[in-house]
Amino acid sequence: MQLKATHHVALRTPNFAAMEQFYTQTLGLPVTRRWDDVQIVFIDVGSTTIELIGRDDATAETKPTGGWDHIAFHVEDVDAAFQELVEKGVRIRSEPRNFKEVRIAFFYDPDGNVLELVEDPRKDA
Repeated sequence: MQLKATHHVALRTPNFAAMEQFYTQTLGLPVTRRWDDVQIVFIDVGSTTIELIGRDDATAETKPTGGWDHIAFHVEDVDAAFQELVEKGVRIRSEPRNFKEVRIAFFYDPDGNVLELVEDPRKDA
């Protein structure tokens, strides 16, 4: 088996409308597919896709006890992107800072999932 790239990251949420609005309106990401009958929407993030799943019925069998720590978005300018989020009233976890050779900042989506902004000069080359 050869893994080539991330296809999508799935986020289960009881706040489907708020989450869709956050990712599409606040962050400006486009919807690539939607299945309204099962409350699923796919959102393009450039190098991968976020699958939002509207569910309030998570059980021990359907919701893992572990899970993803955060999703990181590559941006050209962390400070500028961070300021846009602040102006839009997004809840902030940490302000921009340098970490090794990258610049990072963390924020939250409406469900409290952690998201990261990354300015990586190697990706801009």
